[in-house]
Amino acid sequence: MVRPLGEHSGATAARPAESPGRRGLVIGAGAALGGAWALGALLALHEVEGFDPAGVDVVVGTSAGSVLAALVGCGVPLQQMVQRLSGGRLEVEGTEPVNFLDVDDHVHRVVGDLPFPIPLPGNLALAARSLGCPGRYTLMTAAAALAPRGRGSLAPVGELVAEFQAGGSWPEHPRTWVVAMDFDSGRRVVFGRPGTPSTPLPDAVMASCAAPGYFPPVPVGGRRYVDGGGVSVTNADVLVRDRLDEVVVLAPMALAGHDPRRGARARLEGTLRGYATRRLEKEVGRLTDAGSRVRVFAPTAEDLAVIGPDVMDATRRSAVFATACRTTAAVLSTGSGGAGARDRSRPVAS
Repeated sequence: MVRPLGEHSGATAARPAESPGRRGLVIGAGAALGGAWALGALLALHEVEGFDPAGVDVVVGTSAGSVLAALVGCGVPLQQMVQRLSGGRLEVEGTEPVNFLDVDDHVHRVVGDLPFPIPLPGNLALAARSLGCPGRYTLMTAAAALAPRGRGSLAPVGELVAEFQAGGSWPEHPRTWVVAMDFDSGRRVVFGRPGTPSTPLPDAVMASCAAPGYFPPVPVGGRRYVDGGGVSVTNADVLVRDRLDEVVVLAPMALAGHDPRRGARARLEGTLRGYATRRLEKEVGRLTDAGSRVRVFAPTAEDLAVIGPDVMDATRRSAVFATACRTTAAVLSTGSGGAGARDRSRPVAS
């Protein structure tokens, strides 16, 4: 049985009792609806405890999370992200009322009108290596290699990031790391971290979002890169060496309680979430062993009921965003709902 993830911290669940010190923010993969959920969770964190994503030392993003991480790194105010990406149906305190018809929706149309993939495995050689060496590769890597060859375009995602990237330079504060997978070697690459290939931020984000089966690999420096979820849907352990005081993890593809959904497709998606949760448990363990306090937020049963079985259904993002705002605020305010305080010496569970 998969143990549900919650909030894991040596402080209280509602508000940190003292300054967290050096802080990291991890925003995991989750496609269109996972991104909407993470945005709602971020807004709740801001409204309940004053959490400022731009104030962290480093932000790590994978797939849909890389879009939010890039915007955080570029200094885009949280309210502006909400206006552009939540669906525009809600009025947020501190912003002007949003007319839904005026919201630029071209980013979400990339997942709404995807062409059918080419029915051939994306990389049989990588699939064979990953299945033959299960201790060296994750199951997600094998799945990514076996997925059909996607034909969608991520150009609107790159254009969105470029729109907010001042002067075209890579963000320095917070340090912004974007996780992708080298599609030939199966290795994780953290763009933006010293020692990794140099590439423009929009290209790195498109590479991180290039989900096999939906989009083709993105070329960078003569190599092909795909969604960083091919290694891990969170990749929180890339922060182990930084030995931060606190790491806040938003994990749209993990579980914070039971999954109320029914049906074959929901069960398949739930199996993926179970695998992601177990992987995240190990990542949290590595971070806590390194001395970091870790707080993990993941969708509750109520969130999952709204998300449904298809995380690519962008038409539901407004409802998912609104639900995430409410459920995360409830967790922060009461410490209930599967997200209580956890001492770093205890197992990752709720």
